[in-house]
Amino acid sequence: MKKLLSLLIIFCWVSIVYAQNEKPEPKTETGTLLILVRGFKNTDGQLIVGLYNSAAGYLSEKPYKGEFREISANEELIKFENVPYGDYAVAVIHDMNNDGKLDKNVFGIPIEGYGFSNNAMDKYGPPSFLQASFVFNGRDEVKTIDLQYGIPK
Repeated sequence: MKKLLSLLIIFCWVSIVYAQNEKPEPKTETGTLLILVRGFKNTDGQLIVGLYNSAAGYLSEKPYKGEFREISANEELIKFENVPYGDYAVAVIHDMNNDGKLDKNVFGIPIEGYGFSNNAMDKYGPPSFLQASFVFNGRDEVKTIDLQYGIPK
């Protein structure tokens, strides 16, 4: 009986210590991020939007969140919901022939529309994550991207 009582006391003590050391998961704040893409030459094809949350995954084929949308006007508003606050960059393509990629001419110059958050551009390729990144904290809710066609101006 003494052994059973001792085991019960030890079990209760371990349970109390474990419960005190258990920390709740921190609650991550989220918000709705709106991306306004404007400057389409036409309504052919589709808009491809990639939302990236790290430099390591930036411009990869697997963005943090993505969207494909038909184009119906000179500008399109994309809504990403439940986005955790943090650093992000956005890349967009006006995929005029619906092939799922940014087409380029023989010299490597884009022949379809493209753009990045902060309207970041680089003359010799896409801007870095640092150039295109912004802090999303739920307050600056709309990010505007102006499409470029050809060499950046």
